[in-house]
Amino acid sequence: AMAARLVVRDVGRVLGVPLASVDRLAKLIPATPGTELSKAIQDNPEIKEASRDPQIKKLLELSLKLEGLKRHSSTHAAGTVITKEPVVRYAPLSRTSRSETLTTQYDGESLGALGLLKIDFLGLRTLRIIDDAARIVSRRLGRPFDIAAIPPDDPKTYDLLRQGHALAVFQLDSSGIRDLLTRLKPTDFGDIVAVIALYRPGPMKAGMLDDFVERKHGRKRVAYAHKLLEPILKDTYGCIVFQEQVMETAKTLAGFTPGQADGLRKAMSKKIPAELEKLRASFVDGAVKNGIAEKLANKVYDQLTEFGGYGFNRSHSAAYGLVAYQTAYLKANYPLEFMCAVLTSEIGHSSVASDEKENKLATYLDEARRMGLQALPPDVQRSEPAFSIEEPAGIRFGLSAVKNVGEGAARMILEERLKGPFKDFGDFQSRVDPRAINKKVAESLAKAGALDSLWGKPPSAARAEALAAIESSWGKSAKSLSERDLGQEFLFELPPPVAAAPASGDAAPPLEPKQMLDLEKEMLGVYFSGHPLDGIEHQLKALRSHAISEISAQTTASPVRVCGLIRQIKRMTTKDRGAPWARAVIEDATGEMPILVFSKAYASGLGDKLKSGAIMAVSGRLSLRNASEESRPELIAEGLWEIDEAVPLFARRLRILLDGLSPDAEALKKLKGLFEAAPGPCAVQFERELGQERLCLALETGVRLTPNLLKSVETLLGKNSWRIESASS
Repeated sequence: AMAARLVVRDVGRVLGVPLASVDRLAKLIPATPGTELSKAIQDNPEIKEASRDPQIKKLLELSLKLEGLKRHSSTHAAGTVITKEPVVRYAPLSRTSRSETLTTQYDGESLGALGLLKIDFLGLRTLRIIDDAARIVSRRLGRPFDIAAIPPDDPKTYDLLRQGHALAVFQLDSSGIRDLLTRLKPTDFGDIVAVIALYRPGPMKAGMLDDFVERKHGRKRVAYAHKLLEPILKDTYGCIVFQEQVMETAKTLAGFTPGQADGLRKAMSKKIPAELEKLRASFVDGAVKNGIAEKLANKVYDQLTEFGGYGFNRSHSAAYGLVAYQTAYLKANYPLEFMCAVLTSEIGHSSVASDEKENKLATYLDEARRMGLQALPPDVQRSEPAFSIEEPAGIRFGLSAVKNVGEGAARMILEERLKGPFKDFGDFQSRVDPRAINKKVAESLAKAGALDSLWGKPPSAARAEALAAIESSWGKSAKSLSERDLGQEFLFELPPPVAAAPASGDAAPPLEPKQMLDLEKEMLGVYFSGHPLDGIEHQLKALRSHAISEISAQTTASPVRVCGLIRQIKRMTTKDRGAPWARAVIEDATGEMPILVFSKAYASGLGDKLKSGAIMAVSGRLSLRNASEESRPELIAEGLWEIDEAVPLFARRLRILLDGLSPDAEALKKLKGLFEAAPGPCAVQFERELGQERLCLALETGVRLTPNLLKSVETLLGKNSWRIESASS
């Protein structure tokens, strides 16, 4: 059906209204489900103001008439109808426009009302992860490994869950549910099933989740309204968690038939007041016949109504719980095999170098390192298409996980390497078909570091020379190969020359560390040879008020300023006004924390300044809304500066450390010239140890700090020759 925003966009397109005008108008309409266009117009003066334009007025008039009409048909991705006789005897059918898929013209609710069986078949990528991990375990053990035969009470598995180390565990992967696991400290399979059922907005808002945790640990008394409820609710500590518990209560206390109990479940899940009141009478009458007082029966029914509406299907939760337990078992007992399978599953699914989405590949590589596993970079001499294990505890990056390198190209490289290792870059170039491993693929491999081992040089030099060689010669033999295939080569033509590495005198200059890291991030989604924060610890320490690891729910300082790398930017709009805002993550060498850029700050310019991969100083106040003892508070940003911008803004003193240094007169003269050429507000102080004292000499004039000036100081005096002090030092 055409909802308020959608109908405005559709009508605007048909009327030929400029897209920018339609987009601006649509964003003034709340995105909340059920929003009515007439109410949005009435509540928002900006829409009324916009309707002064005759074109916009006509657009809105037509939209009001069309709102709510059916716009198109859609196909449920997994819904399957099962009938005794041909489906056409029960419902009209149609075929989808893009395929020959046969669908009913009735929706799922109507089919259920007709008494037809509708089943949703879900495909889970996790099942492939389990299968792949089990296969790797079998290969390494030298005997079959059956995931269905694992013990249901494995101590290592529950210890892993109690510690909250559930990253990559099915359904228990999110930070919120990992924090919950450390509070709940599950001890049996029933706890896992209950957590999956309770970790949803409704039960959490109603306090059911906290109630469950408190009762499990004996901090809140478990009580039953009637003794008949104890066997039904005992395994969930007296909490109504599952729909089956609602049905069992109705059958046991009120004598409902299974069909009546299912009707009560449906009415409660849909919260239909009239139906619930009608069923109350039946419930109370049945309970009274069973010898239960009317007042108590009403009390039990009130509890069912209050909490039963949040109930989750137990069989569904148990099935998911089993998959969760199996993945947790593999992670606890076979971490190398499990993480290798997890990383392989992310190939083609993780977002590489995207501002909008978390790169799960990077997240899981970090988790593998935390687990004591070694993450190894891609290498045409060692990598397989997927992630692979290198003994004793290494996971090698798969070639097909490199951006622009597909499965076919990766397999071709592997097949050629199995004939014998590549001797050098020239041998590699001569043995792979440039029509399959084209120039773009070759450049991607070089940028990712997968060709480093072919050069016998440090990565910075190897990658620069590989890129230069690819630019000058890659693919030039492809034309000759094509002509040869067509029989057009000259009779006495020699084979095309193999490109060799450039002569040493013509070697491309090595890549700068930042260039290498940026290219790795672009191709892999992760940094391998280092981290952008390496080498600038002094600046970060001087500019921040706190290291991220020092911030907790108990931090009272305000404002707080942290410095680090920005990633995982997610840009959104507010539900009421459609105003843009953003969420991101900032990390330093000690940890990471979430940043919120609300709409007012976003509109003031912070939204444009927020960039993924940038090293920034962020100032703001802490929000304890989602903080706990195990997680950090969010930082509500009020100021954002790139590091080069922040250094001159917040630095109050540049300290030149001459300890152990004996600069000659020429170096000091150049240093003086540097400072005189960049006058500014930052004081300069020279320091040196002299016996038991520290001698300090301050210059009369200050300087303007820039990255180039600091780099020049390093060139003259060495890397550890300076420090910055800021107001927060």
